[in-house]
Amino acid sequence: MNQSPHTNEATRQVEYERWLGGTSPAAFAIRWFMGPGQWFANTPLLKLPENLKLDATARVLDLGSGRGWLMRMLDDQLGADTPPVGLDFSREALRLARRDERNPRREAGLVQGSATALPFRAGAFNLILCGHLVKHLDDVDLTGLMLEIRRVLEPGGLALLWEFGPTGNPRLDAWNARVLSTGVRGPRLRATETLKRFARDAGFPFVRDANLRPFLLPPIPRASILFGVPPEGYHGPQ
Repeated sequence: MNQSPHTNEATRQVEYERWLGGTSPAAFAIRWFMGPGQWFANTPLLKLPENLKLDATARVLDLGSGRGWLMRMLDDQLGADTPPVGLDFSREALRLARRDERNPRREAGLVQGSATALPFRAGAFNLILCGHLVKHLDDVDLTGLMLEIRRVLEPGGLALLWEFGPTGNPRLDAWNARVLSTGVRGPRLRATETLKRFARDAGFPFVRDANLRPFLLPPIPRASILFGVPPEGYHGPQ
């Protein structure tokens, strides 16, 4: 019998909580990867403010925020008028994020919830980031995620999504999937073109390859897309 998308997500959450809170070498590795390891895994993101021309008006939502490394890095760089918001379905990840918080006078908003049913109003954010999340989603949930991003993204805003991707070599892809499934079963490695198709199907008129370079740790290709909705009244170049 096929499980419903809700049951699938609940199953993944149980696996993830057990993994993050465990004492195995894999559990220590994922906690390190979500914290200090992000400096090695996601170095292209250090130039986000420059590359996307971000300023203090950024209203940032980080989906699958983990320990909050990216949110804090952006907040330190931008000094945005509104503190960033991070959402993760893992209570253990959010506990670690709160423990890591260095500036109690400017705490980021940390929310426990589902990325396919975001607890935010329409148009609440003008920058949405989503990393290391979609490998845990089946096609139905990925469609739901894209539709929710479309709903809470302000016209004129941008979303950046990245994930481990396939190499095109079946044996190597099987090995990479095995490496990534240490704590959570059945990761899905989707190519950039596949992610672009899901974004277009969700109604995003602007979709392109974000061209983030491959991961250094672990050494697996990176699929990444930049997408959004033009501001109201925008009709393209004249």
